[in-house]
Amino acid sequence: MKSLERQLRNSLIVVMLLILFGLVVVTNLSTRNILQDFVTSRLNQDAQRLFDSLTITPDDWAQGKKGVTIHWRRINPIYMTPNSGYYYVVKIANKTYKSPSLQGGTLPIQCSKTPITLHDIPGPQKQRLIVWIRTFNKNGQNVIISIAENMGLLIKKRKHFTALFVGMGLLGFVLILALQRFVIYRSFKGLDHTRKEIRQIESGELQQLSEDVPSEIYPLVKEFNHSLSIMQQRMERSRNSLGNLAHALKTPLSLLMQQLDREEPQQAKMQAERIRQLTERELKRARMAGLGNTTQRFDPNEELPTLIEVIKQAHQKTKLTVSLHIEPNIKQFGDREDMLELLGNLLDNACKWASSKVSISIGQVDNHVSIIIEDDGQGRSKDELTLLAQRGIRLDESREGHGLGLSICKDIVKLYGGNITFGKSAKLGGFRVEVMLPNVSFKKI
Repeated sequence: MKSLERQLRNSLIVVMLLILFGLVVVTNLSTRNILQDFVTSRLNQDAQRLFDSLTITPDDWAQGKKGVTIHWRRINPIYMTPNSGYYYVVKIANKTYKSPSLQGGTLPIQCSKTPITLHDIPGPQKQRLIVWIRTFNKNGQNVIISIAENMGLLIKKRKHFTALFVGMGLLGFVLILALQRFVIYRSFKGLDHTRKEIRQIESGELQQLSEDVPSEIYPLVKEFNHSLSIMQQRMERSRNSLGNLAHALKTPLSLLMQQLDREEPQQAKMQAERIRQLTERELKRARMAGLGNTTQRFDPNEELPTLIEVIKQAHQKTKLTVSLHIEPNIKQFGDREDMLELLGNLLDNACKWASSKVSISIGQVDNHVSIIIEDDGQGRSKDELTLLAQRGIRLDESREGHGLGLSICKDIVKLYGGNITFGKSAKLGGFRVEVMLPNVSFKKI
């Protein structure tokens, strides 16, 4: 059995891990770039201050004297402390001047008029340096300044921050999972009432589920109630059909017993044939209903050709033709069993009384599905049409003619909130039945 809670939890774990990984990567890169930019900016300022502290005397330089003076007081004292992590090297022509903090070490020197930044350069005592290099010009002399700072401490602090960030993210991740579990438990706890109602329906205490449920499961409850209503209506129709059959068989059986007592074999044979016809009629109706599930939608393009062939074979009229027209926009509608029973009864009536032609057409009219069945038989009188049109009138199904199954057809149309009308066919001259079913009942599931 699949657990919805487990699926939600696994999905949340995957999403949260991806988010946490992305945040760690972005945060790590961002802090590194921020630190490097900050240190580079400070090195640029120190290099500019160091350059300003230089004094070059061109005459002394030309005579081979030193000619270069560095005013130490203008420089940050930290460059004087050995292995302090702050170092510089100044190169003028072929002479190099190092900061006292560098002692016996050295820094990369490159001639470039634009600043160059080098990362992870090894320094004294295995320090990791960031080096900033630029070539200046003073009194006609090129001055290359390479200045560096130890990034070890900042890298260590950045790693500590990253670890703390990951730890806080994992803690938040666990709290979110716990909160999700609590919310799901509270949400599904509300379904206990629906489960209780289902048991009450099973015991006969309720007829339908309450629709006061969360919006996510409302379609499921609504569809369940719809299917339950269909089953109740179908059971009621079955009971009515059984009642009609029992009532219809009662009189022939009584007459059959009397005629057997009187030894009237011909009359007994007629009553036995009458019983056979009634039984055959109910079996035929069962065959029309088919074997579909109660929630299976009716597809007229797939079901009607087969239904028409079954009914034509049942009537065995050699000259009978049934024309079928279905508009292209009509796909599926209604419950399969309901529609097969409805159309089966109407087509059975039409084929029984037709001389040679029956027509069935299905189309769309003002958000309704229109079903029209016509035949070229004798039709019905105005009084009979008026009687058939009255809502709630149930004709005795033991009678032959257009009364066969029409009461059940009315029940099905009423169940779907539609309308059924009877009249004379202007096209074929016989009986005409039109059924209008609202499209609210034709949703796919």
